[in-house]
Amino acid sequence: MTAKIKFYSLLCFLTAFLVSAVCFLPFCGNFANAQESNLNNVICTPQDNFDNSAYGNEDCNFVYAPNGAASQINNAVRITFVYNGRTFVYDQSKIIYDKFDHDTVATLMQRGFFEDAAGKSAIIKKVQAFGFDTATAVNYVLTGLDKVVAQIDAEVSYKQIDSAVTFKPNSQNIFSISQGKDGLKVDVGKLYDEIKQNLGKGNFSLQVPTNRVKAVTAQENKNKTVLKASFTTTYANSSADRKSNVKTALMKFNGKIVQPDETVSFNDTVGARTEKNGYKNAKIIVNGKYVDGIGGGVCQASTTIYNAVLTAGLKIEEWHRHTLKSSYVKPSFDAMVNSNGADLVFVNDTASPIYIRTLCDDTSASVFVYGVPNEYEIERKYKVVKKNPAKINTIVDTDGKYADKVTYDDERVYLQNPIDGLTTEGYLIFKKNGKVIEEKLIRRDTYQSVEGILVQGSQPRPIPLPDDVPIEEFEGIS
Repeated sequence: MTAKIKFYSLLCFLTAFLVSAVCFLPFCGNFANAQESNLNNVICTPQDNFDNSAYGNEDCNFVYAPNGAASQINNAVRITFVYNGRTFVYDQSKIIYDKFDHDTVATLMQRGFFEDAAGKSAIIKKVQAFGFDTATAVNYVLTGLDKVVAQIDAEVSYKQIDSAVTFKPNSQNIFSISQGKDGLKVDVGKLYDEIKQNLGKGNFSLQVPTNRVKAVTAQENKNKTVLKASFTTTYANSSADRKSNVKTALMKFNGKIVQPDETVSFNDTVGARTEKNGYKNAKIIVNGKYVDGIGGGVCQASTTIYNAVLTAGLKIEEWHRHTLKSSYVKPSFDAMVNSNGADLVFVNDTASPIYIRTLCDDTSASVFVYGVPNEYEIERKYKVVKKNPAKINTIVDTDGKYADKVTYDDERVYLQNPIDGLTTEGYLIFKKNGKVIEEKLIRRDTYQSVEGILVQGSQPRPIPLPDDVPIEEFEGIS
C-alpha cells in the first residue's frame, strides 16, 4: 500500500512538472514585454521568505552560489577562465533556490536551465532577436555568469597611469614630466562572444581576452609643452610705480594653465586696478590726454600678452586699441584695457593645455606661451595707411614761467612732444619653412595726433665782445 502511495505521489509530481513545462516554454510573449521593462522583472519571481542578499541578488527566488553545493542536474555548463596562470570558474550547477515549486521550475525552464547546449544556444538567439546584446542574452541563460565576469574584470584589469605635467614657471626646469604606464582591460564583449561560440561544449576553458590601454607617454607630453611664442616690451624709462603696475598685472598670469576651449579674460585674471590690489598711481590716457591714475601701465601688460598669444596662434575674441599710439609696441598691435569694460579676451582653441609664463625685470616685461607646436611661424607687420601731422603750439615765455628751461629767444624746448596721428593696418604673416603661406589683415586702427607744446625764451641774447679788441678802444667808440 505504501509503495502505491509513493508511486502515485511521484506520478502527480511529474504530471505537474510536465504541465509547468508546457505552460512556460512559450516565453516569447514575456520577451516582448521585456522590451518595455527591465529584463530581470520578467525572469525573476521574488519570494518573501528567501534571503538572497548574501549572493548579491535580492529579487529572484534562485541565485548563483559559487560556494554552495552543486545541484544534481544534467546539462549544467562549467566554464574555466584562464589568465596568466590564474583561473576563474563558472559552474551552472551552483544555482540554489528556495524550493522546487511551480514558479521556480517555470522560470528555470524559461531560461533553459534544463536544456542541452543546443537548447541553451537557441534561447540565447531568441533573446538577441528581441534586440538584447550578447552579454544580456548569455547572462539570461547562464544565471550568475555576470558576477564571475565582473570578478575577472576587477582582478585582471588595471587602469593606465598617464604621464603628468607639472608646470613650474619660476624654476630652471619649467616643466616636470612623469613617465606613463599602460593599463589593461578585459575585453568583456569578446569574452561573451567566445562563451556563446563555445557553449556547445558544455564544459570548456577560455583564455581571458584583454586589450592594452595606452597611457599618455612622457614624450607625448613633452611635445605638448614646446614654446609656441614669446613677446617682450620695454619700460626702461618708465617711473618705478608704472613698472610696478606692469609687474603686478603680469604676475597674475605667471603659471596660468589654460585648458582646451577655455576662455581667458584679462580683467578677470588681474582684478580691479585699485590700491588694495597693489596698483599704484601712474600715467594713463583719458580722452586722448595723459593724466595720472591708479593702474597706469597695465595696458602695457595686456599688450604684451596680446602679442604673445596672437603669435602663438590662439584665437582673440576681444581687444581694443588705444586713443593714442603707444610707444612700446608697433601700431595696430596694442591692446587697451580698463576696469570699465574694455577687456582682452582670448581662447585656447588647441586640443591641449596652454601654459603661460611671465618674466619682468627693471627694463622689460616678457610673456612666454607653451603648448603644442604651431603649424606655422607667425610674424607681425603693420602698414601706415594715412598720416595726420601733429600741430605745434609755441609759447613765448615772456613772464619767466619756464625760466628753468629757456631764457633767450633762440632757445626752444618741447614741453610736450608732438605725435602724428595715424591710420594703420595690422597683418599676420604665416610662414612654413621660411616660405610665406598667407598674409592676413587682422585689424585697422586710427590713432589721434598729440599736439606738440614748444616753449621759447623771450629775451634777446647779448652780443659778445670780440676777444681781440682792447677794452679801452672799445669803450672809446661812440
